[in-house]
Amino acid sequence: MDIVESKAPVVVGIDGSATSFAAVSWAARESRLHGCSLRIVSALGAPTPYGDGIRLPHSYFADRDRAVHANLEEAAAIARTTDTESSITDITTDVLDGPARPALIEVSKSARMIVVGSRGLGQVTAVLAGSVATALAAHANCPVVVIREQPGQSSGPGVIVVGVDGTENSKPALDAAFDEASLRGARLVAVHTWSAFDLSTAFDDQLDLPWDEVEVAEQVVLAESLAGSAERHPDTEVTRVVVRGSSADALRTRAADAELLVVGTHGRGGFAGMLLGSTSAALLHTASCPLMIVRS
Repeated sequence: MDIVESKAPVVVGIDGSATSFAAVSWAARESRLHGCSLRIVSALGAPTPYGDGIRLPHSYFADRDRAVHANLEEAAAIARTTDTESSITDITTDVLDGPARPALIEVSKSARMIVVGSRGLGQVTAVLAGSVATALAAHANCPVVVIREQPGQSSGPGVIVVGVDGTENSKPALDAAFDEASLRGARLVAVHTWSAFDLSTAFDDQLDLPWDEVEVAEQVVLAESLAGSAERHPDTEVTRVVVRGSSADALRTRAADAELLVVGTHGRGGFAGMLLGSTSAALLHTASCPLMIVRS
């Protein structure tokens, strides 16, 4: 992924839902950490919600436009009053034409990162991520952060959790996680999982394999993956975790109370052109803390 210009803004997409306003609070803090501007955007949506052949009264569009601008004003007020110990030098609000998904993907081309709530006003379930968050995770041109609920304020140095698979695919996510931990003065927990075969552990006793040696080898993989980034961030405390089993389960458990969970878009099993791997897709729907997905 190309390095975004240092002055690129943190962008947050809103729709008036509770999780989108929670995303504004998180994005405001993030923009302060990075010393960059905050851009708050909201999409108008399709020309009509029922298809091009349906004519709606002018009042429908007038009410829609008023609601979008009111949401942007409320979001800007939230951003200005979030973490008042410091201030954002520049907050802008913009109305995007067209449906949210393509509009936000286009905006992501010039963003440092894009932040959204996990589900919007049209989402019935409180568990699964919405279509906008899912589309951005797969197609955005910058890191995507998905906020499920209002993140809690940390009273001291927090924890950033990152998934490391030992391949080139996870390096952008690892670099982003080190950057975030360094900015916050947080401890970084690097989690590497492994499974020699896609077999249930019930079969372990029937397999004559040197599991202890495999464990040691996987610890070496993690150490080698961390080496370069750790050298660039010597003040960041790193805890290494090597686990045999499911990547999504291990990361979800260790990030339950984390400030941020960082993963790549696909792991060692990913193939060229894959948009979203199984681990990142699972965490998109189930991670309880803010989730950052970084494309390879």
